[in-house]
Parts: sequence; structure tokens; C-alpha cells
Amino acid sequence: MEQQETTGIGWFIAGLGLGALLGVLFAPKAGRDIREGLMSGARDSKDYVATRGKQARDQINSVMDRGRDQINEYAERGKEVAEKGRERWSGIVDRVAGSSAEGERSRAHIGEEEEGYRGGTAETRF
Repeated sequence: MEQQETTGIGWFIAGLGLGALLGVLFAPKAGRDIREGLMSGARDSKDYVATRGKQARDQINSVMDRGRDQINEYAERGKEVAEKGRERWSGIVDRVAGSSAEGERSRAHIGEEEEGYRGGTAETRF
């Protein structure tokens, strides 16, 4: 099987070479014209590829710049949000700390009043 595939590929290459030879022999143009046409086509293709490569590079750079700007913008927004969160959190902590200290003072004060009130009621009852 392997030998048949090799033979088939060999015949294909031989046919390709024979077709190229016959094409050159029966070409309507002279060899010089064909070579000049091929060289011109190669130069045009080279220029086209170079131009498209430059356009692609410019487009990629543009996309990268926009992406970088967007990332920087999101990072700044994140910093602002984090700072606002810290401010709010420290405000909450301050209020809670103030409330708990105030609450302890109030509870102590209420406790004194309740004891007095209870004491008064107890005296009245007995």
C-alpha cells in the first residue's frame, strides 16, 4: 500500500513537471515577458502584503491603546469605589463605636434610674 502511494505521488509530480514544461513551450508570450510578468506580480504581492501588514499592525496597536486606556479607567474607578467604601466603613465603625460607648453610658444612667425607681416602688409597697 505504501509503495502505491509513493508511486502515485511520483506520477503526480512527474505530470506537474510535464505540464509546466508544455506550458512554457506553448506560451503565447516570450520567456522575457513571462519573467517580467512574474517579477511584477511578485513585487505587487510583496507591496500588498507589506501594506496589509502595516494596516494590521496599526489596527492592533489602536485596539491595544484603547484596551489599555479602558483598563486604566476601570482601575481608577475601582480605586475611587474602594476609597468610598473605606470612608463609609470607617464612618460606620465610628458610629458603632460611638453608639456602643454612648449606649454603655446610657445603660449605666438608666440602670441608676431603674434602681432608684425600683427602690422607690419597693419602699411604697412595703
